[in-house]
Amino acid sequence: MAFFDFLRRFSFFRGRNTEGLREEDVDFQKWINAHREWRRRLTGYIDGTSEETLDENVVCRDDRCDLGKWINGNGTKFYAELPVFQQMRRNHSEFHVSAGQVVKVYKASGRQAARKMLHADFDLCSLRVVVGLESLERQVKQ
Repeated sequence: MAFFDFLRRFSFFRGRNTEGLREEDVDFQKWINAHREWRRRLTGYIDGTSEETLDENVVCRDDRCDLGKWINGNGTKFYAELPVFQQMRRNHSEFHVSAGQVVKVYKASGRQAARKMLHADFDLCSLRVVVGLESLERQVKQ
């Protein structure tokens, strides 16, 4: 019951169908942290400190990570009409394309080339997703 009392503080949810809404659907910091985990994974992969094997054909998919599953599930269910959500969704897709490219470049050209891409295009795409999630959080929790 405390969760629904918590939601009542947000005018965003007034008059909206909140059936199926979970705490994680308003825990935007959880999604930001899940998203940021990708950088750690890619860095470990590039540096050889991770035992994880990454496939660029999987990494480039925006519907396989936890954030992507949420975006395509309850994120869309509760926030799809918001332009900030729609933009964040596009940014998330571009982010995964960039992450897949980092893996591809690493395999083709090595660590230095992959790091260069990680510090440029990847970081910019990642920042856009974080900014989008923070904007969504502000709009929902105003």
